[in-house]
Amino acid sequence: MRHLYLLLVLLFVNPAHGQATWEAMSSVPGAGRYWAASTGNSTHAYAGTGRLQFSGTNNTVADMYAYEAATDTWSAIPDYPAGVREGMDGFTIGERIFFAFGSPFIQFTRTVYEYLPATGTWTQHPDVPGIGFAYSHGFVVGDTYYIGPENGTNNVYAFNGTTNTWSTVASFPGGDRRAQCAFAANGKGYLGMGAGVFSGVFGDWWEYDPVADAWTAVADIFPVADQASATAVGNVGYVYNTGGGGGGGRQLFRYDAVADLWVDDAQLPTDRIANGSCFSIGGHGYLVFGQKSLTGGNVSSNELWRFTPGTTGIAEEQAWQGVQVGSDLAGTVAVTVTDERAAAFQLELLDMHGRLMARRKITGMGRVALATDLPAGIYLVRLQQEDVVLARKVMVGR
Repeated sequence: MRHLYLLLVLLFVNPAHGQATWEAMSSVPGAGRYWAASTGNSTHAYAGTGRLQFSGTNNTVADMYAYEAATDTWSAIPDYPAGVREGMDGFTIGERIFFAFGSPFIQFTRTVYEYLPATGTWTQHPDVPGIGFAYSHGFVVGDTYYIGPENGTNNVYAFNGTTNTWSTVASFPGGDRRAQCAFAANGKGYLGMGAGVFSGVFGDWWEYDPVADAWTAVADIFPVADQASATAVGNVGYVYNTGGGGGGGRQLFRYDAVADLWVDDAQLPTDRIANGSCFSIGGHGYLVFGQKSLTGGNVSSNELWRFTPGTTGIAEEQAWQGVQVGSDLAGTVAVTVTDERAAAFQLELLDMHGRLMARRKITGMGRVALATDLPAGIYLVRLQQEDVVLARKVMVGR
């Protein structure tokens, strides 16, 4: 049989410029809490509500705070007007600040409020259609905020910030869930992870294209988690705290949209903080509130941590013409080096769940088959040569 061989030029990233760096900033003056909400614009962030501790009564709060990035200072602002909430979502359209949904106690809510910093007041907008949301996070693309999936229907709703009205868009194709993460980058929305309504924890991620009104599955993340949070800095998405694994729940992951790959980034240099909230201001990402893991149990945190992305990433990618990866109709994935100057490469083949399927080495010019007779699907080939890392998707069709 004559095989069709698909060649893909790889891209290289030089991580010598460094990973993200974490820095402790000024703590929020209010009590520590988790399942809080936050969002940021170009100069300020706003954060609050949440649950003070797991057991007992009267633990859900409504207090809110403003953070000025230039001075690293916090100040109290008027409480959230709909009352106590945990599991709310905060989002920003342009420079406008919104908080919505959440639970006063178990049930979902539908309310949406905008905070007006110039007057220090809140104004209410139309409720979201359907049954409402809690412990759910959406994303903003352009002037529109998207939230879903709705429990029981997988409906996704869009709030237009120009008209302040709601509409329904394409339903979420993944499993019904809560506590998912979300961010937007490069004109697309990304949503994933979380916990099933009745059981199970997810690691799948989905990309939403608002122009096509369509969802597409992208690379899974591992370890899976339902206590993570996400934000985008510039046009790069970041997820903090993905359960266990080498980072012990302190890991920051970066999504490479070109390679469709989750990249391990810097670990938080303190105890694990779960169920926190992420936001971004300018060129920085932030983690606020959450449950800090200490000896003897979890302690509600009022800490603020800032991370500054390293220069590793899409902006550093350049074409590497001497290395190719491809697949054929027999289910073989192979790497070919055509540059006689190339030194040794370490090669890895992973499936789209992040599971390692093969590891090989190639030195100089030549061809190495990483695997044969693979099932149809999308795979990731990763190469490393000293401080250079290469990664690329390849499709196997049978």
